[in-house]
Amino acid sequence: MQAFEIEYHSRFASIMSAFILTIIGASLSARKVKGGMGLNIGIGLALSMGYILFMTISATFAVSGLVSPMIAAWIPNILFSFIAMFIYTKAPN
Repeated sequence: MQAFEIEYHSRFASIMSAFILTIIGASLSARKVKGGMGLNIGIGLALSMGYILFMTISATFAVSGLVSPMIAAWIPNILFSFIAMFIYTKAPN
């Protein structure tokens, strides 16, 4: 039953994560750097891999029973939405 709840909440959280990671990617790509886009692509990839890692770690906490499955599914989205808002405010119009 625990695995079902984790999967249920992570499916809804993954829909929101697509929007959050899209905002991060669009904000990073809006910044034009004289040296090229390599640094921005690297930051975007690192943030995406960090999100996947954090989602896996929080799911592990849910499996062990330390955190409820709903909170474990939404903690990465909440954290990365703050990161997305920060990057969005720093991006040029």
